[in-house]
Amino acid sequence: MALEIQIVIGLTLLLLLIASFIIVFVFLHQQQYHRYLREKEEMKNTYKQELLKAQLEIKEQTLQLISQEIHDNIGQILSLVKLHLNTVPSQADSALAGKITTSKELLSKAIQDLRDLAKTLNSAQASDRSLSSSLERELNLINKSGLYTTHLTVEGNEELFDPQKQLIIFRIAQEILNNILKHAKAKTIRVNLVYQPTSFLMHIEDDGIGFDMRSIQHKNKAETGIGIQNMYTRAKLIGADFSIDSKAGSGFHTRLLLPLN
Repeated sequence: MALEIQIVIGLTLLLLLIASFIIVFVFLHQQQYHRYLREKEEMKNTYKQELLKAQLEIKEQTLQLISQEIHDNIGQILSLVKLHLNTVPSQADSALAGKITTSKELLSKAIQDLRDLAKTLNSAQASDRSLSSSLERELNLINKSGLYTTHLTVEGNEELFDPQKQLIIFRIAQEILNNILKHAKAKTIRVNLVYQPTSFLMHIEDDGIGFDMRSIQHKNKAETGIGIQNMYTRAKLIGADFSIDSKAGSGFHTRLLLPLN
């Protein structure tokens, strides 16, 4: 009888040992599988980020070339045209003299606008200047149209970000402003920059017609437009949270929140 009890106890312990081994094996296998999934997702995200960085670098290089072309070639040609007009004798008849004067004024405006555009496209300009001064220049260009009233406010102590980070924030702001000009039918544009010790907030809004966010959320990537995708992707690249809030008839509101280490 004692031997039978010992055999039962022994078998029970053996079964418990086997069960424990199986449980530990399954647990370790699950851990390894989840770690594999995490590493795979991290590799996927890293690949996407590196791909996006490459795309942004190519885009910035293209903008840089366009900026140089505008400044070095087109601007120079227009300046030469203006120089030739200045050589036209002032004794010409009044009608012709008036046309020449108007042409000079239009050329001067075109040259200045092209210079402003070249500065806007120039990555170095956007990286070296403070964000508020770069955005102020953008808003001044919008003001020149006479169709909009713009406001820029800065709260807190402004400091330069890392050049790449600052350039990305500036390009996001440009994309937002471009969307407003294209679609919003607004009269007023407000940009608010808030600098805090632990975070940076950029809020841009308008008083335009807005749109139904549900219609955007139910569309696929191709239908939502490259511009909106770019804003979200660029924000994610620098670790910022980006959101759009809009309703039909209530304007367009964007918010970028960047944690600061």
